[in-house]
Amino acid sequence: MLGATTALLLSGCGDSGPTRAGGGGHHHDSVHGGVAVELGEHQFHLDVFHDAKAGSLTAWVMDAHVENFVRVPLKGIALSVVAAGKTNALTLEPVANAASGETSGDTSMYRAEAAWLKEVQKFTATVPEVEIRGAKFSNVTFEYPKDDDHHGHKH
Repeated sequence: MLGATTALLLSGCGDSGPTRAGGGGHHHDSVHGGVAVELGEHQFHLDVFHDAKAGSLTAWVMDAHVENFVRVPLKGIALSVVAAGKTNALTLEPVANAASGETSGDTSMYRAEAAWLKEVQKFTATVPEVEIRGAKFSNVTFEYPKDDDHHGHKH
């Protein structure tokens, strides 16, 4: 069944231009097993993965279709995370990758570690503001994991 779902997602994402309805249920899945958070009207994504065992939260900046990594010179990505009734501030720091040639000033991967991340499974996070290639995105909120896990499965 997973193969059919993947084929459906891939086939439904051609570059058909402006005929695609903005925000009308068109979404992409995380390539890292987390949550793909859309930025703007199908402009970019933050592919977010929470590793409770390691107490880390990682986000990769990716393109509109969550296919290609987008390197950006951010000093960090600030988040406000609400979990178990508590609000925590978190800053994802740039991660260099020698294999891909990414440096802390030119990378697609941002990561943070915190002891409290080991204690939570579900949370709501807000990115107050992030700028990617000249486009500013404000107050982007997402659920982790996504509440619509059953989305797309018709019975």
